[in-house]
Amino acid sequence: MNILDQLIADDTKSQNMPPSAPLDSYTEGDVPIDDRESWSVPDETAVKDITPIDWRSKVGLEPPARQWFADEWLPPAPTLFSGMGGVGKTSVGQTLGTAFASGKNYVARIPQPLRVLMWMCEDTEDEIWRRQMAICEHFGVGIGDLDDKLVIEAREGCDNTLLGTTFGEPAFTPLMGRLRQQLNDYKVDVFVLDNLGQTYGGKESDRHQATKFVNGIAGLVRGRPFAPILIGHTARSEGSEYSGSAAWENACRARWYLGTSLPGAEPVPESEREPDVIYLVKRKANYSVKDHVKLRYSNGLFLPEMPAGVPLMAADRDRVAEDIVLKGFDKLQAMGIRATDGASSPDYLPKQLVAKKLNHAHTTKELAAAVNRLMSDGRFARGEIGRYANRSVKLGIVRS
Repeated sequence: MNILDQLIADDTKSQNMPPSAPLDSYTEGDVPIDDRESWSVPDETAVKDITPIDWRSKVGLEPPARQWFADEWLPPAPTLFSGMGGVGKTSVGQTLGTAFASGKNYVARIPQPLRVLMWMCEDTEDEIWRRQMAICEHFGVGIGDLDDKLVIEAREGCDNTLLGTTFGEPAFTPLMGRLRQQLNDYKVDVFVLDNLGQTYGGKESDRHQATKFVNGIAGLVRGRPFAPILIGHTARSEGSEYSGSAAWENACRARWYLGTSLPGAEPVPESEREPDVIYLVKRKANYSVKDHVKLRYSNGLFLPEMPAGVPLMAADRDRVAEDIVLKGFDKLQAMGIRATDGASSPDYLPKQLVAKKLNHAHTTKELAAAVNRLMSDGRFARGEIGRYANRSVKLGIVRS
């Protein structure tokens, strides 16, 4: 008995069902599956194709440049996209999927259009359609232009389990074979899975099971770049970024977090939070610097908010912070606020930028570092900005 036959037999036994029909007569979601190869367990069939690296063949050669599907944000490797329920992960995920498929910049530069498959397990077709109309309007893309480029399955109400347990052991379900066939038939570059709660039937806290799932998804496409984005929920506790085993983050090459505030930033009182703002944060980045984007809800979707004239997602975040400080300083001057470099002063420049919402999602600490660099570079200096009540000179920040 081969691996697939054992898999189906175990699945039948665990559900106390009679023996299944022949494989070529099986249908799932009215889609016939008649390719026995497509049902192979992904991580076991690939093993026989793996050979050791031949280092002698690399002599005198340079490795290829690292590829990005979205500059500095999405490598062709598994990415975990987590956040609290209801914060906007599905909306942002569908907008990202459309940006990839159409080659439109969103939270980062997308060098070229990609083929995208999305499994949306908690939405109806009509809801996805309504959201898609707003996204297409924003990007200036005709909805018909996405045919065969953005493939979305509305899977609300379906059994979406890709990995379950059989007698306590993790086992892929036959649905994994259908997904493998789709990914390769469509030649998918980016796969967005919404969400892990619907598709992962193992133990959240089991490191081996979580790792097996991530590796299994990554192994569905072999021999070409492929980026699965796995959307998941965090624990309900305030400020949590995780749910279950740390293996979810360890097995993925990147992790994004979506929340109403920046992790690790100074707490913002509830009364001062902007209800239409969320933050997409790059919390794990094996191949790039950590970063974040401020998103504001507008016309039915979340759009990046960055200062005018600043590149959408500049890799050099320090330069972006300096640009924010310089422009914010000029705006404060126009308001009659003469900023200082003293952290205890109420007119301390970084504090004033945050208070007047001129910080564009940067923290006080980041802005303070930018002020210090600008002072060192000679673009800012200490000078007279006024007089105290006793007529003594008040020193603060001035343009050099």
